[in-house]
Amino acid sequence: MKRLIGICAASLLTTVCAPALAQSSADHEATSVDRIIVFGDSLSDGGYYAAGGTLPPGAGSFTTNPDPVSPEVFAAMLGLDLQTAYGLGGTNYAVGGARVTAANALSIPIATQIDNFLAAGGSFSASDLVYIQGGGNDFFYFGALGGTDPTILSTAAGELATQVRRVQDAGAGRIVTMSVQTGGQAGLQFYNQNYAAALAAANVNALYFDTDMLYNEVIANPGAFGITDIANPACTVSSLVCTRDTLVSPDAAETHALADTVHPTGKMQRVQGQAIASLVMAPDQIAGLGYATQASYRAHRRLAENAAMTGAGEGARLFANGGYHYYDNDGTTQRIGLTERGFIGDLGIAFGFGPDSGAALAVGYSQGDGDFDLGAGSYDSEAWSITGMAHANIGFAGVSVSGVYGTGSLNDITRMVHIGPVTRTHVGDTDTDYLAIGATLDATLTHGGGMAFGPEIGLEWERVTVDGYTEASPQSTSASFGKQQIESLTGRVGLALRSEGDGPVAVNIRAAYEHDFDDDPRSFTMTPSGAPISWTVPVHTADSDYMSYGFTVAGKLGPNLSLQGGASGELFRGDETAITAHAGISLKF
Repeated sequence: MKRLIGICAASLLTTVCAPALAQSSADHEATSVDRIIVFGDSLSDGGYYAAGGTLPPGAGSFTTNPDPVSPEVFAAMLGLDLQTAYGLGGTNYAVGGARVTAANALSIPIATQIDNFLAAGGSFSASDLVYIQGGGNDFFYFGALGGTDPTILSTAAGELATQVRRVQDAGAGRIVTMSVQTGGQAGLQFYNQNYAAALAAANVNALYFDTDMLYNEVIANPGAFGITDIANPACTVSSLVCTRDTLVSPDAAETHALADTVHPTGKMQRVQGQAIASLVMAPDQIAGLGYATQASYRAHRRLAENAAMTGAGEGARLFANGGYHYYDNDGTTQRIGLTERGFIGDLGIAFGFGPDSGAALAVGYSQGDGDFDLGAGSYDSEAWSITGMAHANIGFAGVSVSGVYGTGSLNDITRMVHIGPVTRTHVGDTDTDYLAIGATLDATLTHGGGMAFGPEIGLEWERVTVDGYTEASPQSTSASFGKQQIESLTGRVGLALRSEGDGPVAVNIRAAYEHDFDDDPRSFTMTPSGAPISWTVPVHTADSDYMSYGFTVAGKLGPNLSLQGGASGELFRGDETAITAHAGISLKF
């Protein structure tokens, strides 16, 4: 009967807390990109010249039409539709031929594109991503004047960095910018060097993608990308009017690197867009390891707590448990989730000082295999912990205190990056640590038949740290990831049903509503290979309101030996679920 009361009370607790849990889930869907806004030149132009209606059907971008340009590929991977602002009312303001600030024929300078966007009532928000690139046409102007005045290039580089800082100051939540493909030309290399320095000097927070590095990687091994011609154009005409009817061969858009003498084919645009998208999604992917690590160490604590507090009045005893730990964090179109499964166990000693009073010390170990969603990679985890706890009754009330320290590692953290037909594997290792201190007050409302039932409230502080690391074998799609730290101050209100005394069967059941008071938004820092600046970006924050539960049942096989089993975990924490199932033995001495 008492057990039934506890289960029913837990159901009531879930019903009462459901509105808060739902609100928490809604509050933390805050890191997605809702809109991509593009400023740039022909490498990003989605149809400026097609708006006049004078181009061949299907033409209008500087590639092997109707292939999408890089930012359109990138947008599609994030589940967003990107259209040109000219004629179609989209948010791609890029114009072929654009210089950074100077006029150039019929084009619109990049700075003016931003002016026009703002003048028309446009504004930037935290959910916007601004994709901004340029400099190539300033290089052509430099060449047209004889290639003797490098200040043309250094000035353009500084001006573009100023525009990046401008959109940052205007409120853009995320910014992506990039180097120019050089083909080994000294003038373009000079421009890239000056642009990198100007971004750093302007204290810009943006994802910097090394386009030149990517193209050099492709040219060094074109066959891996299915490219058989890196020198000759795929089109018999300018890429602006190039369609499937004007290719040198039916498959030239896939087998050539160049659409004309300057612009990339659809294959190369796709490779670049996918490469950039992989880096944009990388911070949330790797930041997910922080919550997986937190779940693992919490499982250590609950495993020791459930074993130690079940039959706490039995005097001194040794206990050992082994079990299965599962953690899942569902992803979204823009956020790569993960799943971790593994073994968990502990070995401890408990001392009973009377009915429902005692202390325990346990050493825990876990080993798991994690997989990122969508075939995006995997990792191995390992952790050790030491947990100490004590519980004492004072009349009808009781107090519990606990402390946990853990240390471990995440090995072979693998990001699988798919660009064109190539799958790259970026690998790194790092270390983790954990510290938690908590206290719980409980009261007995009813008791009888060896059972006690009542409410409990608790408060726990914890800190999870995952050290930074750099992926091996630097490539344009690899990166260094900063240290991440999750601090929580969690309050708990729940109900518990526990056995009293030294009976043949011992039970410990609890269910609680938990609230994290320290639920500030998280951010994460990443530095792509070849980047002169780091990128700090908001990442997924777990819901601050959720349910926790735990139950253990132990039965005596003899006067000194007991078997025990149970489960614990977390529910209703948005996209996250954690569960640990365990079984073990207890030996009284």
